[in-house]
Amino acid sequence: MREIIFQGTNMVKNYGETAVLHGISLELYRGDFAVIMGSSGSGKSTFLYAVSGMDRLSGGQLFYKGKSSSDEMIDIAHGSEKELTRLRAEDFGFVFQRSHLVSSLTLEENIRMAGLICGSMSEKEIWEKTDVLIRQMGLEKAKDRLPAQVSGGEAQRAAVARAVIAAPRILFADEPTGALNKANTEEVLDLLTSLYAKGQSILLVTHDREAALRGNRILYLEDGTIVGELELSPYHDFRFEILHSCVRTAVLAALPCVRWSFHVGQ
Repeated sequence: MREIIFQGTNMVKNYGETAVLHGISLELYRGDFAVIMGSSGSGKSTFLYAVSGMDRLSGGQLFYKGKSSSDEMIDIAHGSEKELTRLRAEDFGFVFQRSHLVSSLTLEENIRMAGLICGSMSEKEIWEKTDVLIRQMGLEKAKDRLPAQVSGGEAQRAAVARAVIAAPRILFADEPTGALNKANTEEVLDLLTSLYAKGQSILLVTHDREAALRGNRILYLEDGTIVGELELSPYHDFRFEILHSCVRTAVLAALPCVRWSFHVGQ
């Protein structure tokens, strides 16, 4: 049986009189690479911020299962700010469209600082894990440079390393390739795919169909409601079998229309 790590029921988010999320119910599972797609204004980022506890729901329920198998479900919707801050520091990792690295610190120092902030590792562990992540991210030549001195792809890879140094239970990624060129986009997507292959749970928000195909589960938002879902084989299997085939082209073309075939509740 798949392990549920997030369970939301009838989730609602309003900003004043404007309703953004309309009664969303879903479950997210351990080991998922779940992708949230939809047009601008559909509620994608609002959904991610609500699930991660960065923003409060206006109504409904949202529970999260902690790292330990003995942990009870944590009430994200009504939890204290102290509890949510702890989760964001220890259990959740975040990557955004911009890297948001500290401009006065080198890439290596940015990664290491995140380990210090989480407070769950010794200084030795932080140094060792930083070294491992720098190698995994291919940042050996750029590690001693400031963010302004590296490419967008290098900065974003450092941001991913910073997000995963504390071994988060889930990595939240909000349009992480939105500001990158094609080559750097592929680098970052390859990195996320590699993390997923190693067991990292990921929730990715994107409007890019190519990026969406990296996931194993695609959810479609329209006007704040999930209108469809598509499940895919693991990306590496998918990639090498049909990378240049008409099947892949057909899947890409069909993604915006999936909601007509895969309605929630059917």
